Amino acid sequence: MKIVSLPYDPVASERRGLDLLEPARVRAPYALCFVHGGGWTGGARQQWHERMRAAAGRGTVSASLGYRVGGRLAEMTADVADGYHRLRGLLGELPVALVGSSAGAHLATLLALAGHRAGEAPLACVSLNGPGTPFPWQDMHPEIGPAVQRLAEEGGDAADPGALTHAGAPPFLFVVVGKERFFPHAHVHALAALLPSARVVTLPGAEHGFFYRTGSEGSAAAQAEIEAFLTASVTDSSTRTGASRSSAPSGHSPVSTMSAKRRSEGSV
Repeated sequence: MKIVSLPYDPVASERRGLDLLEPARVRAPYALCFVHGGGWTGGARQQWHERMRAAAGRGTVSASLGYRVGGRLAEMTADVADGYHRLRGLLGELPVALVGSSAGAHLATLLALAGHRAGEAPLACVSLNGPGTPFPWQDMHPEIGPAVQRLAEEGGDAADPGALTHAGAPPFLFVVVGKERFFPHAHVHALAALLPSARVVTLPGAEHGFFYRTGSEGSAAAQAEIEAFLTASVTDSSTRTGASRSSAPSGHSPVSTMSAKRRSEGSV
């Protein structure tokens, strides 16, 4: 199984692209769309490659989105949205769940709460040790303090998930860790309380950024929570629409459909 890089634009750029991994046999009824962290100023989509390979071993399609770090919030959110819609165009009817870590959890949450055309909204959103608010608080860690200050000044309510919650929001799973260094748990619980369907899970022994590494403390517990959450989200979505959601267009597997689309675009 090979990870394939696909640009968002006709002219490839280092940041505006996604990495896609298709298992030989798709078994999961959803795809994972990862958004990396890095304090809004660093990080790269390759951080998720270990987790993507593990997902492929379980028969799950996954992708990791790139975005221009260190820029304005509007640029980062636009890049993540472009990557998500690029992925959606490849997947047909396969539902997509957003999974973000740290600053990537913030960007994934904003994307999940944004307006989407019919059939394009994410299945669900998983926020791993992300912030509950973009606004400064007392005793911020010096590594993320300047970035949080800039978010508040530039983004305002557009940067605040709490200001964007609505009755039609997808279900959320918030995973917080006992060894958190950056973002207060209380802010995450406050955000979850504003959403129509949200749950907060605490992993006492895990550290910030733990989920990039498949063998880290708390990884297996988080994986089990996420799989149960997404399986329930697929069932709930099918119940709401009154019919089972197909994992691929009729008569085609997700792998053959995506490969055909990438060939038509000259990507392979």
